[in-house]
Amino acid sequence: MKHLFLALALLLAAAPAAVAEDPAPAPAAAPAAKADPETLEEWKPPLAKVREQLDLVDLFAQGTRFGGMTVKVPGDLQRVPLELIEGTEELRKRDIELYVKELRFKDLRVAREPRALWVEAERPGLPALLDFATLGLSIEAKTKMGVIPLGATFTDGKLPLDFLLKPEGYDIGVLPERRKADAKMDNVKLEVGGPLTSGIANTFFKKTVANLVMKYGVGQTLKLGEKDLLSGGTAATLLQLKSGSAEEKAVSGVLDRLLEQ
Repeated sequence: MKHLFLALALLLAAAPAAVAEDPAPAPAAAPAAKADPETLEEWKPPLAKVREQLDLVDLFAQGTRFGGMTVKVPGDLQRVPLELIEGTEELRKRDIELYVKELRFKDLRVAREPRALWVEAERPGLPALLDFATLGLSIEAKTKMGVIPLGATFTDGKLPLDFLLKPEGYDIGVLPERRKADAKMDNVKLEVGGPLTSGIANTFFKKTVANLVMKYGVGQTLKLGEKDLLSGGTAATLLQLKSGSAEEKAVSGVLDRLLEQ
């Protein structure tokens, strides 16, 4: 019996040491660094399309510094898809439809990141920023009482954009949530129709609605091709550039690239 107690005491004394000697769990492996999207073959074609479009927008922006430019939105793109936009429930309940007819830009400048970034977890993009003196919208509201002309003018603004790549091209995110700190869009003046319609329009046409229409209109405008974006009085405006100026050289370079295609 004495020997039994001695063995039990030795066993209890050794137990803590045995527990202490258990190996610690291995640290979690660090997440693998993502590859540079510029080097991935699947993203090269859409990235080339984004840069080509931004070159066209740069050309358009040059013209806005000489009296401003107006873009007429093609008919099939005018209707704002309220059913797809959060925060438009009240408009839809009242059977109101909004159409953006024209956008007017003055002193527009476009800044872009030199290289693509991982904007989303599995989706790269090219961030950009529009800086403008004036961004005006001509809008029509179709209501049960008839069509009401509306307008909104944003001044001295900054509008962040994300050109999000996808296999067949790209999407444009206007004023993305992650870049709200880069935006400056609070200086806006609203315009409503005549005295017979202003009372109706004032009940639904608020700054929040103007912002929704602006985001849609700018997104559609920046997707337009050369024919629609550089139409109307654009050519005459560009011809006013002073020969030999930095603006004229920049425009000539972009035009040369467009004509080569």
